[in-house]
Amino acid sequence: MSCRTLRRRVLNMEKDLRAIIHLGIAFMLIFSAFNSQGFIEISYLRDVARDDPSSGINDKSGYYSLAIIYFFFTISNFFAPPIINILGSKWAMAFGGSTYVFFMLGFFCLNSVSLYLLSALAGFGAAVLWTGQGAYMVAWSRVDTITRNSGITWALLQTCLVFGGVFLFSLLLSDSLASSMRLLYLIFASVCAVGVLTLALLPKPPVEQQELSDDDDDDVNVVEGRSNSMTRIVRSSVAANITTWKDEFRNTLRLLTTRRMLLLSFVFVFSGLELTFFSGVYSTCLLAFLALDDNHGVIVAYNAFLLGAGQIVGGLLFGIFSRRTVFSGRNPVIFLGTVVHITTFFLIFLNIPMEAPLHKTGAQGYITPSYTLALVCSFLLGFADSCWNTQIYSLLGCLYSINSSNAFALFKFFQSLAACISFFYGSVLLLHWQLLIMTVFAVLASLCFFPVEWEALSMSVPPIYS
Repeated sequence: MSCRTLRRRVLNMEKDLRAIIHLGIAFMLIFSAFNSQGFIEISYLRDVARDDPSSGINDKSGYYSLAIIYFFFTISNFFAPPIINILGSKWAMAFGGSTYVFFMLGFFCLNSVSLYLLSALAGFGAAVLWTGQGAYMVAWSRVDTITRNSGITWALLQTCLVFGGVFLFSLLLSDSLASSMRLLYLIFASVCAVGVLTLALLPKPPVEQQELSDDDDDDVNVVEGRSNSMTRIVRSSVAANITTWKDEFRNTLRLLTTRRMLLLSFVFVFSGLELTFFSGVYSTCLLAFLALDDNHGVIVAYNAFLLGAGQIVGGLLFGIFSRRTVFSGRNPVIFLGTVVHITTFFLIFLNIPMEAPLHKTGAQGYITPSYTLALVCSFLLGFADSCWNTQIYSLLGCLYSINSSNAFALFKFFQSLAACISFFYGSVLLLHWQLLIMTVFAVLASLCFFPVEWEALSMSVPPIYS
């Protein structure tokens, strides 16, 4: 290898890393705004229902809005790959992010029709945004950097939970914020718009580069999503061979019927179940658990802080040490995430009363109520979630380098479908049943992940860079 070639590779590697960090910052901005408004949406809409009945908003409109977002997120995942094929992953993400801006601006002229229509638009945009993110990340990754890149992206994204915790803490301590909702939503929309602009300024994804002269003879399987290239390059832009939205849609359906994707569907479903639990149900339980003696509800702010901290620690850990974990595969990280999840579910079972998801309660769990243990569980939930998601992104990027947009669309389809279903049963099932469902799916998901990872390892060769 010549010095010029080596220098070019080093420069390309640095450019890859810059693009990944740029992507992570954009998502951090968008979801710092969107998640923060989510903390107050339900309570704000209840105030609107009380103060302005003519708007058609009722005290359940916040829940209806969230359900509509998840529903349209679910069904729109099948249409995201054709949009990405037409616009490219960069501009598709910018389009998806802009729907979040419109959603938040809609709170300036609230009525039930506009709320639900904009919720549907945000759900559609979410599918395009997240599928585009997966395709863009894969386009800038090699097999030996995909785990690092997914960890960095995940860690930067999850800092939005920390910012959300700062906002929520301020909200709980200042009455003036509660009387300035229009200003807050203007701030949210502005921050989200800056995130969309950051997406628009992303560097264009690179095209597939053939580094070895014998690559012309490599076979490509579009459904399986792999080429036989030994260059260790992972690029999604090869999917440009598929030129029509009908072909993209058929390819997504064909991919869904493969053995590998059917196994991974259980992994995706579990990620959706635990997403709904840590992002919604658990904080509801903490607020309803009166024995914690948290009169101001500050525990929810601490919960957001520690969820974000757990996510960031996991993302950085498995990003920084990805060069070590890639040699032994992703299964050890998934096993760790499974053990941490099940342990955390058991601790929550002991500490939180069973009726906490349904209403406020003065009852106690099976142990003396522990404020500290509740927050430790928050950190563990965030950490375990990062174990799963960083490895899911890494595995999809490795296995589906040819049709990454289709693979990530199916990932988000199953994840959002499970989140939608669990959002429904979370409001009617006692806590112990919800924990049991997640425990069963955690074990099942890990057992389905392991053979797919073994297959990925058998297809791998050592990385170029040491």
